[in-house]
Amino acid sequence: MTYAKNNSTDWRGLLMSQVWLITGASRGLGRAIADAALAAGHSVVATTRSGMLDNTDPQFSDRLLVLPLDVTTPGERAYSSLVESVMERYGRIDVLVNNAGRGMLIHFEETDEAQVRELFETNVFGLMRVTRAVLPIMRQQRSGHIFNISSAAGYVGGAGMYSATKFAVTGFTESLAFELHPFGIKATNVAPGYFRTDFLDVSSVQAGPAQELDDYQPSRTGMRSFAEQANHQQVGDPAALGRLLVEVAAAEHPPLHLAVGGDCIEEIEQHQRTLMSDIDTWRERAVATAHQTA
Repeated sequence: MTYAKNNSTDWRGLLMSQVWLITGASRGLGRAIADAALAAGHSVVATTRSGMLDNTDPQFSDRLLVLPLDVTTPGERAYSSLVESVMERYGRIDVLVNNAGRGMLIHFEETDEAQVRELFETNVFGLMRVTRAVLPIMRQQRSGHIFNISSAAGYVGGAGMYSATKFAVTGFTESLAFELHPFGIKATNVAPGYFRTDFLDVSSVQAGPAQELDDYQPSRTGMRSFAEQANHQQVGDPAALGRLLVEVAAAEHPPLHLAVGGDCIEEIEQHQRTLMSDIDTWRERAVATAHQTA
């Protein structure tokens, strides 16, 4: 391992230089995380569908590798090839950030199966494909940190199929943390609230129902109106989130769950209160379902 002086933050003197692999890095949270890692002295492999990354700083050219990747590509070859390119350039992978994803603002009953499958391909199966390709390297190293970018919607239902995909990411991250602990590999489920990115733009979110049902018209209109008003007015700062992940990656005991943004924390806390209220209300009858002993 090499060490690099970090001049970009006050909270750390010398940082162990890491190799970060970040998917969906062309813009939004992925780009902010890449910028923060580079500023902290790390090397970054940034994947984008086009294989291009705009407005990069020349001073980071020796520590930045941009590669093409569409996480919906089936099979293993695209992902093994990606990992081979990273290993050829840097010889290790210390941090994986599974950030590539899409949104959906459509009620479940107004979707068709093709729309649902497309969303899961990007948000869940794509994330799994990249993780599967990286894990052999991290196991061999007996070290590594996987950040899966989930969402507040991965803990609190309400965003239809988008929530379903993010709940899957949350559960997958918990399972990974359990399975990979013996190998020194850590996993963190990152749950951002609303951050000021292009995520609510039509290029990032599906909003067209396969069929419009009259009963859903009021909530459909409200959902679209909220997205239009919130777009590019979100309170969360992507650059601050990027710096936080750099800090977490350097922590000796990083969290399994990282809720980011006051709105996300508030939503999850309310969800937990509702959950405990249901448990407490039905506790006696639920416990009574056990086999009765003589």
